[in-house]
Amino acid sequence: MSNRRDRFRKEMAAFEGSADPRRSLDSGHYVSHPRKSLADTIASRIELRPTSTHLLIGGIGSGKTTELLVARDRINKLEDTYAHYIDVSLYADISQIQPGVLLAVAGLALSELTKEIDDGELRIYKDVIRKLAYGYDEKKVSKVQLGFSSIISPTSTYYVHHKGIINLNEGKIKIKQLLEAIDSLKQAAAEKYGHIVLLLDGLDRLHPPDTLAQIVPDVKTLSEHGIGVVLVGPIETAHSQDINFIETTVEKISYQPCFDVVQDPDARDFFAKILAVRASEDFIEQASADNLIYYSGGVLRDLIGLTQASIEEAYMCGSDNLQTAHVQVAVNVFSRPKIFGLSDEEVKILKQVSKEGKFIPRTEQEIRLLGSQRILEYRHPEIRYAVHPAIEPLIETISV
Repeated sequence: MSNRRDRFRKEMAAFEGSADPRRSLDSGHYVSHPRKSLADTIASRIELRPTSTHLLIGGIGSGKTTELLVARDRINKLEDTYAHYIDVSLYADISQIQPGVLLAVAGLALSELTKEIDDGELRIYKDVIRKLAYGYDEKKVSKVQLGFSSIISPTSTYYVHHKGIINLNEGKIKIKQLLEAIDSLKQAAAEKYGHIVLLLDGLDRLHPPDTLAQIVPDVKTLSEHGIGVVLVGPIETAHSQDINFIETTVEKISYQPCFDVVQDPDARDFFAKILAVRASEDFIEQASADNLIYYSGGVLRDLIGLTQASIEEAYMCGSDNLQTAHVQVAVNVFSRPKIFGLSDEEVKILKQVSKEGKFIPRTEQEIRLLGSQRILEYRHPEIRYAVHPAIEPLIETISV
């Protein structure tokens, strides 16, 4: 019994990487893309122009973070360039992000990169960045007027709280101070690392998505101050009315679509290798692997999540390996929450896409379906849209 339990624990652990892609890389689970990956493309462009700016757009769970981390490792093999990965959500509330926040996050990252440099002037600049980023209390002293000129007036102490840029942007004066501090820390960091490139992750959950247009000028500002930037953004950005402005602000936009495991044999083989490199030999039956790949819709996170749920079902059923019946139970559990909250109009759109395969994301509802990955976008071998295969059977049963 313990041998079976230990074996299933091992299989479950191999599919834990969806929570943190860094664990997948450290565990040797990374599988190279069937074609040139975005990591290769971004790393090559950074190698030529270290201060360039890039926007990586894609759906949640499409593999953007993994590509960023692989790009980081490849950039850091260069002698004169250093890429630093940052999850912006660890510094700021993504739902409250605003202009100036990325500058503050960049300043905090540079403070971290130069923490081992013992320099009094740099310590002053780091203190400036910390105060401007998070805010601070300033001590004030005022005299108390007693009305007797011959008596020395006593004093009263009070504090004034200054909100930080991460909490509230209080104007250009703070930004000017922040950039002065960033310049000094960047110069110190460059002496140790060379060119600095910041990989800003976590912004694919921006809501509303048009918030991205408000903060991309920060990216341009960092580039003008000699810092390269790769920024992750939500898939809705590609279909927003702000895309023209973003294209003129960021130098290069790359897109991480879902993998078309139905029409692209290379994508299907790619997903099969992901299962093979994680699971023990013969643990996943071939038919089960085929079903997992299909029902994932070509979304990497869904492939990992469905596989882990199927492994759990197999263990609960007393099976020694993963079979198609276990996959079906996992798909049923996975799919039902995805239909919750759908309006009648959204159900109509899904039915039409399922039946006709035609979809042009223009309205707010259509873009919402795309952002929530109820509708999936593929770009190879050609651009097409499809209802997520895990929810398609349920959509057909809904009456409008």
